[in-house]
Amino acid sequence: MLTTLLLSLALFGQAKNDPDQFPLALHRSMEIDDLDREIQRLHDTVLFKRAQLVSTQRLSQRGLVSRADFERETASLRYEEAHEAESTAYRNLKVYERDVMGRVISSDEVKAYSLLLDWVKKQATMAQVDLDFRDYTLKQTRALYQRKAISRQELDDAEQAFNTAQASLALSKSREAQIVMELASRQGEKSYDAAEYQRLKAAYLKARIQYFEVVTAGSKNRLTIAQQRSLRGLIAAEDVTLFQKAVDDAEAALAAERTKLQENENAPRQPTTSN
Repeated sequence: MLTTLLLSLALFGQAKNDPDQFPLALHRSMEIDDLDREIQRLHDTVLFKRAQLVSTQRLSQRGLVSRADFERETASLRYEEAHEAESTAYRNLKVYERDVMGRVISSDEVKAYSLLLDWVKKQATMAQVDLDFRDYTLKQTRALYQRKAISRQELDDAEQAFNTAQASLALSKSREAQIVMELASRQGEKSYDAAEYQRLKAAYLKARIQYFEVVTAGSKNRLTIAQQRSLRGLIAAEDVTLFQKAVDDAEAALAAERTKLQENENAPRQPTTSN
């Protein structure tokens, strides 16, 4: 009897569950540990690049560093800052998942969507920083190409990088729009609109198709270059098969995305319901 009483008092004294006692929650804790190390690495990188940019700015003012090099370092710093913020937002989402799985807190859809939205917004910021730099680089590359200072291949590479960055941003924005709608309906700001949901989902799938179209185009361009280099004896003929496989994989992925869009368009529509 005394043993039972002591055990009951011990259990009563526990403040809350330990999430690491649950396997999936423990897995999340392991992911969070990895994220903590990565975030610290990113933070150290940001501090280093900030100091480096200050030094580069001084040299630039004295005409010892080109405008292109200064812009490159600035973009690199902005990207690392955005990456650190994105990783932190992702960590916050993982902490929430761990605590729900470990029964430390109850599931809350509003909080879950809010954390998810914050993470996706941070991803969009990263994509925007990358696009801004690719846009600047493309303009510089076009100017150099017009002066015949670089090859057509270098211009093609810059255009491909810009197109990829542009498609990545569109993908992030389309996903963000979906989450904004879901969050608004759960916060009671607007009624859930099934038609709007389908429209946003279709927009997201179309953005994915656009992204994979860019990837496929880049793969085909690299294959063409490889074939030309092979004909000139610059690379072995068997090496071309690697580029061909990249094209095949890209086309397969693109076809799969188009199938998803078609399935979504053919799916039965649900009536709009109030929240």
